[in-house]
Amino acid sequence: MIQPGFLNRGVLLTATSIVALGAAHSAFAQEAAPVITGAATRLAVADTTSGAPQTAPSSTPNGGGDEIVITGIRGSQERSVALKRDATSVVDSISAQDIGKLPDVTISDSLQRIPGVQILRSAGEGSTINIRGLPQVTTLLNGETYLGAQSITTTQPNFDDIPSQLFAGADVIKSTTASLLNSGITGTVNLRTRRPFDLKEGFTFAAAAEGSYGDKTKHKFDPNFNGLISWHNDRFGVMVSAAYSDVRLFNSHNGIQEGYGAALHNEGTLDATSNGGFSPSFRPRGTPVAGGVDVNDNGTATDAFIVPQGFTGWNKINERQRLGINGSFQWMVNDALTLTGDGFFTKQDEHDRIAGFQMQNVNWQAAEFVPGQSRDTGATYVDPNDHKTYNINTTQVYNYDLGNFDSYSQNDRYQSQSQNYNLELKFDNGGPFKATLRGVYGKAHQYYDQSYLQFSMSNGLQWQPGGIGHYPASLGGDRAFNPNGFTVNTIAGLNSLPATVDFTGSKPSISLPSQLVSELGDVNDYALKTMSSEGNYRRNGDLKVIRADGSYEASPDLTLSFGARYSDRSVSDYEFDRAAPLYAGNGASDPNGCLVKWKAFDVPMSDKSCSAGDASGYFTAGLTRPASDPTLASNVKLFNPGVAGVPSMYVLDPKTMDNALAFQNGFYPGNVEVMNPGASYSVGVKQISGYFQMDFHGDLFGLPFSGNGGVKVINTKLDITQYGSAGPQPYGMANAVGAAIETKRDFTDILPAFNVAFDLQQNLKLRFAFSRTMTLLDLNQWGGGLTPGYAIDTSIPGTPVFRVTGGNQSGNPLLDPWRATNVETSLEYYIGRGSLLSLGAFHINVESFIQSGNTVRNDLPDNDGVVRNRTVSITIPVQGEGGTLQGIEAGAKLSFLDLGFMPNFLRNFGVDTNFTYSPSDTGQKDLAGNKVPFQDNSEIQTNVAVFYQDSRFQARVAWNYRSKRAVQSDFGGISGLELYQAPTNYVDASVSYDVTPNVTLYAQGSNLTGEYEKYYLTWTDEKAYNNIFERRYTAGVRVKF
Repeated sequence: MIQPGFLNRGVLLTATSIVALGAAHSAFAQEAAPVITGAATRLAVADTTSGAPQTAPSSTPNGGGDEIVITGIRGSQERSVALKRDATSVVDSISAQDIGKLPDVTISDSLQRIPGVQILRSAGEGSTINIRGLPQVTTLLNGETYLGAQSITTTQPNFDDIPSQLFAGADVIKSTTASLLNSGITGTVNLRTRRPFDLKEGFTFAAAAEGSYGDKTKHKFDPNFNGLISWHNDRFGVMVSAAYSDVRLFNSHNGIQEGYGAALHNEGTLDATSNGGFSPSFRPRGTPVAGGVDVNDNGTATDAFIVPQGFTGWNKINERQRLGINGSFQWMVNDALTLTGDGFFTKQDEHDRIAGFQMQNVNWQAAEFVPGQSRDTGATYVDPNDHKTYNINTTQVYNYDLGNFDSYSQNDRYQSQSQNYNLELKFDNGGPFKATLRGVYGKAHQYYDQSYLQFSMSNGLQWQPGGIGHYPASLGGDRAFNPNGFTVNTIAGLNSLPATVDFTGSKPSISLPSQLVSELGDVNDYALKTMSSEGNYRRNGDLKVIRADGSYEASPDLTLSFGARYSDRSVSDYEFDRAAPLYAGNGASDPNGCLVKWKAFDVPMSDKSCSAGDASGYFTAGLTRPASDPTLASNVKLFNPGVAGVPSMYVLDPKTMDNALAFQNGFYPGNVEVMNPGASYSVGVKQISGYFQMDFHGDLFGLPFSGNGGVKVINTKLDITQYGSAGPQPYGMANAVGAAIETKRDFTDILPAFNVAFDLQQNLKLRFAFSRTMTLLDLNQWGGGLTPGYAIDTSIPGTPVFRVTGGNQSGNPLLDPWRATNVETSLEYYIGRGSLLSLGAFHINVESFIQSGNTVRNDLPDNDGVVRNRTVSITIPVQGEGGTLQGIEAGAKLSFLDLGFMPNFLRNFGVDTNFTYSPSDTGQKDLAGNKVPFQDNSEIQTNVAVFYQDSRFQARVAWNYRSKRAVQSDFGGISGLELYQAPTNYVDASVSYDVTPNVTLYAQGSNLTGEYEKYYLTWTDEKAYNNIFERRYTAGVRVKF
């Protein structure tokens, strides 16, 4: 655990900085530009219903059009500084440079510029975010709950389906208030859309058109259009904005197949000579020595190695068609009542088209290589079977006798849609009492459909006797799988087919035997092995909120606020595989046919629950054919996987599978949906909450202060429905659906919140904040059940078994929500309208972490229903111990116009930079003995953006650095084997030129250095895989009137 003294040092550092900045103040103030006034001695008490940072209104219905007049990077920075200064709690904001233009490509990309915010990327675009190391971040839209299609079942926001052009900005609220009834455990994101009264009186029109280009997709033109039209007078206004884009994004992968995990094998006799070891009797390798087999030529049998199941290389093109519409009206019914209505709609249709290859072990997670280059790490482990201690080695070069080698295609389609509506009535007659009544309705869905097809280069001897598939005469009778394919040869010697995987460079290279290289260039040497559609889902969410708020100004120094809120959220997650009825009326024991998910050559129709065959034996499930077969040939193409040493190869064009159901039915008619009970569930969440808050200001020994304090009470009722399992089903299908299991929960949280700010000088503000927070879990952590995993075992050639390899129990209805106590302090020095220096320290005491635990079982049957007492690891969520997050955040926003001492040639420049230090400790240690940090948290993050802006031209270059992050614990079920991502550096840039006051030309580039993600297992030389993105370039024109 991090020592409590860390926070004390952070507070001491803050206090020390007060003295330093106070001394510097006089030097800066002599020639500084005029600063924003009004909030220096008093925090504004504004809309108590919004839940957003309470600030002074930015515009009035008479058209105070500052939002339009101040444009560009400098204007954006000035608004962000003003929002932070006026907020009644610790808040950081981003603001649009102009209508339809946030500073970065996506909302997440912009949010990562804020101290304490870290993001993940999807196809190179910013997607999910965490705040101060935790993903339990609540998302609001204009101050109330937002239901997004990408996060129906999760708490962590994912913004990749939301057009950034529809927003005026976003706030990251780090210290909560009592009136913020729906907050995250470490922070809350509030997305702000525009409304008519935010704009100039009369008509406002803005539009932009742009085209994007990726240096790897090389698609000529990815269009993006957005526009806004608004009108209002002094009483009524209406506004509509919309954005549409159709982009193609590149993502490639090379390295181990992370989804297939790994095993730990050693040189001891018991392990090394087993069927899955380095040197079984039918595949001897290494040199026999005392105690076992030496496989790394160091003369001993005391070493252990991490054994991945396979290696892969693939390219993926993400095509995202994205539409967003935002509408709003505002009506001043009279001088006391204002009615506001908002509608926010998003729709995204995404196809992830993947083409790749895989080189896998013949037997599941068997040690089918010898290390060509390895290193003793100095770490050890005790084998639970022979109870001996072995030295753990990393491997840089893997020497194989070629196992399975396949090319494959996959198409993942995501159809996402969300609708969020808000109706709000405000009362303010200028007197001491103000009130708001608000209703929110949200509805969202995301549908996922997958289709997969695999070609193999081998002759199939490992799957069917003689490599011959058995079929009825109506299908042409028996046929050889791949007569020109290679023989899987696991016996070293003259007949071996050596293959090497080399990780000594920054990216892996693979050396393949000449026979395989020759086959890869001939489409006739590919045979159809597998076709499937699995892991599909239909997720639906529904949200209803009604809340009432009021405030009473008891005196000029004290305002009392109060309110109540009722919310009803329901979510369902239906997950399924597709199975086709095979051999109906043609040899199947069921006249309607046997349902089969894996239509594959390695699946014999031999299960006793439903079989198919004739007197000669059981039929083969997958009807094999060469890739040159007329049913496939027109859609088979050459593809280059981009892995050194691997030549171009043939794959099915993944675009052929855009309609997964139609494609699957085209080869195996009659596909039906087979529910996966372990992954399907429904959860209802009803909350009744209320708050009381005092907003105050005054003087303490002549020192002005302002703030708020209060308490909120939240009662939560959960209605969780899970589905039990009624036993395994054959041919890859999920377990049969058992009885529904309903669990009801009820808990109440009393959560105080306190914020105070002292104006040490006119431009120097010191804040303190304390709060208790509660955030719900991801709903699958309550609703998910057990999903076993299966993989083929061909240790007995010609008689494959799909053995149970482990499983995932994703939910536990008895888990408690996230709860924490948050304390922080910050110092803010406002130099001018667009300039700010800030330093803060935070301490978050999390009551209990939801951790990934493991339990060992040996009672689970293989997919054929036979229990073979295999010992497997089941991952389950458990209520872990509590822990602390502590850190320091420092930032500087400097517009050089505000700094009077700057020479004239620099006055158009500016800087926006910040640094976050947030160490964490889960209390666990990895195999190297290092402390394991919280998942997805980087200890250090740094942002530096430098900009230039004159009357017409502006430019900006931004750099983001993120230190290593923990990705997955106990990789492959190996305790202490942590998957890490190495540090990353991303550089983006943008330029624009105002041709006229109404027309702007602009260009933008992202990931200019071609950065990619590098992953490793505990030690940096135990390399895992790389995720590679492309550089993106955009050019466009924007007009406004």
